[in-house]
Amino acid sequence: MTSNSLQKARVWLVGLFLVLAVSSLMARAGDRIYQPPKDYAKDWARNITLALTVTAMGVILCTLLFRGRLAAIQSRWLLFLGVCVVPAPVMVLSSAVGLEQAKAVDFCKSCHVMGTFIADMENPSGRRLAALHFKNRYIQDHHCYTCHTDYGLFGTVEAKIGGLAHIWRETAGTYRLPVRMKESYRFTICLNCHGQSQKFIEQESHAGVVERILKGETTCTNCHGPSHPSGQERG
Repeated sequence: MTSNSLQKARVWLVGLFLVLAVSSLMARAGDRIYQPPKDYAKDWARNITLALTVTAMGVILCTLLFRGRLAAIQSRWLLFLGVCVVPAPVMVLSSAVGLEQAKAVDFCKSCHVMGTFIADMENPSGRRLAALHFKNRYIQDHHCYTCHTDYGLFGTVEAKIGGLAHIWRETAGTYRLPVRMKESYRFTICLNCHGQSQKFIEQESHAGVVERILKGETTCTNCHGPSHPSGQERG
């Protein structure tokens, strides 16, 4: 085997060792106690992202360490692989994982101005709509996201830009209290779950209410009360 072949084999073996070592550590890191069902697609995307990041770093490091023993063309291709090729899927997957994690209640809770809203929602004796939905598990997971899919980081491009503005205000501490929504809430979102529910349809008081909500003539909170703390409670 030639010297160049040995050097190439050494580079790839080092990179493979790093990937296997990280994968082994991640496999052992999980708790062995019972946990609710996980989003395995997100977990796989996160693990692949980490593995690719380590691979890119390994390729770049090996190229720098052995560049004196590698041909110029080999060094260029390895650097191109580590700097341009491998990071591309990392950026795509990490963005997808980040947006998926942003659906969690803990993500909303991390913003201090949302503390009052989350505390009220998680209050076992709460009587507002968010608390009733949360404690009765009308929504199984991603409670904030399910009711605000058109808002912040989850909605249209315009909404995503607005979501970035929220992150900036939280970082810079420039929020104006009490917190208010920029626009009125779209109660048609409630119909995504309730509109075809048999329990909802069978209520006599709901006769014709779907059409009235769609026309903007009424809202859910007109009969069921507020969803979150109002007024100075939000401060």
